[in-house]
Amino acid sequence: MFRDTISPADKELVFFTRDLVARRIAPQAMTYDTHGNEFIDSSALEVLAEHNLLAPNLPPEYGGRGLSNLVTAMILEEIAAGCAGVAIAVAANLHAISPLMVAGTQEQRDRYLPLMANGKTGLGAIAMVDTGVNLDFLLQTERVSIRGSSIKGEVNEANQTVVNGSKDYVMNAAAAKFMTTMVEYKSSGSSEPGGLQIIVLPMDTPGLSLGNTRHKLGLRYCSTAEVHFNDLIAEPHHMIGTPAQGLEIFKECLYRNVPFVGAVCVGVARAAYQHALEISKERMISEHPVFEESAVSHSLVNMASQLNAARLSVHQACWNIDQGLDYTLTSPQAKIIASEAAQNITWRAMEIVGGQAYVSGNKAEKYLRDAKMLSIVDGSEQFHRCLLASQL
Repeated sequence: MFRDTISPADKELVFFTRDLVARRIAPQAMTYDTHGNEFIDSSALEVLAEHNLLAPNLPPEYGGRGLSNLVTAMILEEIAAGCAGVAIAVAANLHAISPLMVAGTQEQRDRYLPLMANGKTGLGAIAMVDTGVNLDFLLQTERVSIRGSSIKGEVNEANQTVVNGSKDYVMNAAAAKFMTTMVEYKSSGSSEPGGLQIIVLPMDTPGLSLGNTRHKLGLRYCSTAEVHFNDLIAEPHHMIGTPAQGLEIFKECLYRNVPFVGAVCVGVARAAYQHALEISKERMISEHPVFEESAVSHSLVNMASQLNAARLSVHQACWNIDQGLDYTLTSPQAKIIASEAAQNITWRAMEIVGGQAYVSGNKAEKYLRDAKMLSIVDGSEQFHRCLLASQL
């Protein structure tokens, strides 16, 4: 449906990306999965950077392709079908630059956005919400009730903003050139919260350091680590918007980017479905392919139907964003539908592939682990249901 709305050139680019990923990224996916928690391999990012695909929707004035969100989602699906860890590194980068696109100054955009264009691999990291923080603050409308970040920024007597605290599970942390994060901001000596301030920081900013690398269940290509802030001085040029605007910037960026995580879910689900379909026609039982068993073929039909529904939900959300329509419903819905589809389809694929799927190193078990990790990226299904329920 939505594919008919994009230009022939964009369709050609999507198919080019599919071929590129199949040739140069997918063959290395299991290697990335095996070693991704141990060291940073930039080879896949370099492949994408060669063709200006690290930020497909980056405007041309910053060196990007200027693609629509819909086409960007299609490209992310193709990357994810080859390796979800690579795709989520791109999606995290898109989320990192989103505050700059929504509310950044021209100076900030000129400084950071070209880092990932025209063959360069200067990724951004995103560190917005941390483990253990109650996300109910997103449902609040009154500023005084905001409590949403473990990083605290306090204005000292010299009128400097001093930032302290830690973030965990920061995607792209070890590979990034810069990071966007959220600080709970208040004036010195004040007991009242001043709001949530979005800031952008080069990774070499004094007072900013990396902690432990996180060994994840899946999405292992995407480097994930702790980030510590120790008396970091946040200068005015680091600030995106004001503390009064921080919550709205955060929510808008979340709504604009969760469909991209949904697109990654669709890519993983598609790869798992295609793998299961292929194996079902090769695996024999009683001298005939297991595909000929109605239980298996009907399961594959259900998988294909769920995959198509998930893709349409993602495309609808992206279409709404591109057309300037409301996306506060369609974006969380896309994440829920696509994430649940990915988990269900990858699990069914495991059953169809059979015993070999339960051995470490098999593609089917990697798909399942990646899908489960995706269920919590940019908010779990339960979190997005809370966002949707607040709008009913």
